[in-house]
Amino acid sequence: MKQYGRLYFAFLRLGAFTFGGGLAMLPLLQHEVVERYGWATEEELIDMYAVAQCAPGIIAVNTAVYVGSHVAGVPGSLAAVLGQITSPICLITCIAFSFQHLTEQPLFQHALAGIRAMVCVLLCNTAWRMGQKSLVDIPTVMLCAAGVVLSLLLHVPLIAVMLGAGLLGLLLKGGKPS
Repeated sequence: MKQYGRLYFAFLRLGAFTFGGGLAMLPLLQHEVVERYGWATEEELIDMYAVAQCAPGIIAVNTAVYVGSHVAGVPGSLAAVLGQITSPICLITCIAFSFQHLTEQPLFQHALAGIRAMVCVLLCNTAWRMGQKSLVDIPTVMLCAAGVVLSLLLHVPLIAVMLGAGLLGLLLKGGKPS
């Protein structure tokens, strides 16, 4: 029972302090899951996040399901998901009631601009840390570069880039474990 409470409150914090969507949650997720509770290694968390990102649905909820299941099975998934959605539901309900009034307030606009800037910092930090763990040899660096070119310059849909990278990873490793 104690584990379910930890999962709930860890994801409650994530839901409360993650602005900017699924990618923005990675630094906080890494802190909670890897550093604070030791529920997974950084490599495992990157794999969980990659699977959650590829699955249909909201990345934050998918990640909560995966981490919760990894830690405590189906009840752990439920605890993590409930924690993940509690704060956003409460916050968005409050904002919905006052949003029309808030959008006209310069202080609110400035606060949102500041939050957006910090989300960029969090994303850059996350990309750097994930790159250090994921880009471990020349083939993975080349796959990453190809993905950047395909997605940003050639506008290939991200799902096609992800699937292609997965297939190429299988081909390059030849089914051999790392």
